[in-house]
Amino acid sequence: MNWKTLALSLAALLYSGLAAARNPALSPCHLPHLPERVQCGAIEVPEDRSRPAGRRIAIHFALVPATARPAEADPLLVLAGGPGQAAMEYGALLSGTLRDVRKRRDVLLIDQRGTGRSAPLTCAMPVDAIGDGDTAAVQSHLRRCLSRLDADPRHYHTSAALADFEAVRRALGYRQVSLWGGSYGTRTALLYARQYPDSVRSMVLDSVAPPNARVLLSSAHSQAALERLLADCAADPACATAFPHLRRDLATVLALPAVGRHAGPAIPQLLRGALYVPSHASVLPYAIHAAANGQFRPLQGVYDATASWSLESMTFGQTLSALCTDDAPFIDAAALARDAAGSVFGDAYARGWRDWCSAWPVATPPGELAQPVVSAVPALLFAGGLDPVTPPANAQLAARTLRHSRVLVAPQAGHTFSGTGCAPQLIATFLEHADPAAVDGACLAAIRRPPFVLANGQPAL
Repeated sequence: MNWKTLALSLAALLYSGLAAARNPALSPCHLPHLPERVQCGAIEVPEDRSRPAGRRIAIHFALVPATARPAEADPLLVLAGGPGQAAMEYGALLSGTLRDVRKRRDVLLIDQRGTGRSAPLTCAMPVDAIGDGDTAAVQSHLRRCLSRLDADPRHYHTSAALADFEAVRRALGYRQVSLWGGSYGTRTALLYARQYPDSVRSMVLDSVAPPNARVLLSSAHSQAALERLLADCAADPACATAFPHLRRDLATVLALPAVGRHAGPAIPQLLRGALYVPSHASVLPYAIHAAANGQFRPLQGVYDATASWSLESMTFGQTLSALCTDDAPFIDAAALARDAAGSVFGDAYARGWRDWCSAWPVATPPGELAQPVVSAVPALLFAGGLDPVTPPANAQLAARTLRHSRVLVAPQAGHTFSGTGCAPQLIATFLEHADPAAVDGACLAAIRRPPFVLANGQPAL
């Protein structure tokens, strides 16, 4: 074989290797809560991207085809929330919220590293220790989990995931993607748009958690949502009649030594969790009144409903790897004090996460991580007026440096409401034009807080 033939042979081998890397094998699969069959695949990436020859992990994804062909050139990449949720478990989002989007676009779901099928950092959440406020027990639990993990949690933070998403985009041959992110997924979307601006056509951000805002510092936001709940109940004739002394009932509950298996210091966190979901929040006046009169089951039931939603959807190890890198290092004592001032929620929530993070190995956060994202990518930002953790102020903060953006507020919506009211149609319209000015959000005012549940367990209609 002469040198020319050898060179051509080597080039052919190299090309075939690149083609295989850029065209991962896809196979039929099914996703939870989605009846139709879709296509799934995986690519291998370094666990530690500073050591390309080191340990590799598989990043799994699902490609859900548009219902009409030909599809638009840019698929919608869904970025999961949490942190700790797996995008491939978002089948219900495709069946409802994104139904109109799917008429014209493929949808791409990537399980972020550390979640779902992508090398999950599986650690059971120590619910009882957290509920008791027993930091030492939580830390001990985390150390035991670390001893069993076949992974290095230092490489499972948000910044590490961005390169994985970009690798999947390139492997599938898409020139650009559009983004939908909810809650923590909005932070991922913003950081992805900053790191790979040419890869993003447009983005929808629901319940915005910009990198220059600390999501662990939410006591002031939760207090505002609680005050709004009390005011709305007082303004509702049926709720006000059923619970005429609701603020006094709340003070009684907050002074209790325990509610069921939850010690007194954990009681504010029972309320915080319920405020995320308007249907849960509308049970709170009834639950608070009952607890003030020695009946704890309604409040315990609200907590259980919220906790089951959280526990079933989160991969706790990845939650830690993200928050302990992205948020906890930027929270000092002064920030804790400012957030807790005038709030019944105090600093226990953020302080608890900081203490847990001390037992979890994390990477040193990049210097620019907490800086505002400056971008010209067209962006539509949703914010719920009842949201206790990512209120409209967060969306406005992000929009200051997003040069082609628009913030739409639903005054009586809670956390992540893309599937509520007219929001799905607004998302489809925006993605079609990639122009925030083309979207009229007036219809979001029609979203209403669910009716309050009264003392007899029936809603006020």
